[in-house]
Amino acid sequence: MICRTRTVNVVGVPLDLGVAKLGVDMGPTALRYAGIFEALTFAGLSFVDAGDLPVANNFALDRLPAPERQAAKRAEIARVSENLGGHVFAAASRGELPLTFGGDHSTSIGAIAGVAKARGRLGLIWIDAHADSNTPETSPSGNIHGMPLAVSLGHGYPELVSCLGFSPKVRPEDVAIVGAKDVDPGELAFLKSQGVALYSTFDLDRLGLARVLDEAVSRVTAETDAVYVSFDADVMDARIAPGTGITTRGGLSYREIACLCATLGERVELAGLDVIEVNPLMDKRNQTAELCVELAMSLLGVKWTDYERKYLRANRPEEEAIEED
Repeated sequence: MICRTRTVNVVGVPLDLGVAKLGVDMGPTALRYAGIFEALTFAGLSFVDAGDLPVANNFALDRLPAPERQAAKRAEIARVSENLGGHVFAAASRGELPLTFGGDHSTSIGAIAGVAKARGRLGLIWIDAHADSNTPETSPSGNIHGMPLAVSLGHGYPELVSCLGFSPKVRPEDVAIVGAKDVDPGELAFLKSQGVALYSTFDLDRLGLARVLDEAVSRVTAETDAVYVSFDADVMDARIAPGTGITTRGGLSYREIACLCATLGERVELAGLDVIEVNPLMDKRNQTAELCVELAMSLLGVKWTDYERKYLRANRPEEEAIEED
């Protein structure tokens, strides 16, 4: 649960250099348009809008010759990660709660680094349809957005692993991946060798959501100084969240993801949160961004009934009136 005296520091990172499908660079704008600041205000939470960090244009880098293109994108991701890490470190050091809007999931490299540097030993809950634990040796695509968790664990390209001058940012025993559905063979072997806890969608069905959350929360809070959550919109089923880079059938339902986020919001006071991979080009009427705002509020400890009463009804009076009639 969030401490009401803390200020939420919102920063956008319009980064799409780690993916093949464009559009996630507009995610921060979509999340702002979806009403994050109105929701924070109605919940009684103070906030700072730090704007968007500057990121090189993907199209400009795509004009480079093929041998230079990937190196240039990797160098820009490293630069953005250092910049974001510094911003998040400063915010967390002031006692603020950093809320980072991506961008592709390589955004998490700098955000996690900044919180870990400020708060110490970090527990990490990775809510994602993918484990994002590939290394350059195991990645089928070579896309950086499939590597940020491995990077945070200290494995991968040196210029990314060394963000903010230390590594690793998290220990394997302090990490729980929840909701994974598509995991590459190489990264699965990597996670097993590291001892990272992975709870797939099938584990949620087999064990039950309550048990998975009990185990995950226990793991990330046992010996850590603080807890960070990284939330990827693609963990949800495409029917409720079409606006993301990689949609999937069999993702988490609304009831599952709402329960997951509300439970974490009740049981864990977060040191930081990122919301990643919202792609307005794939969305319908910004519904994915609006859902992500709702879930972010739950993760911050705002109960759904309060959120619905104070924000949704105030923000959509005509829709509510129609439904009630």
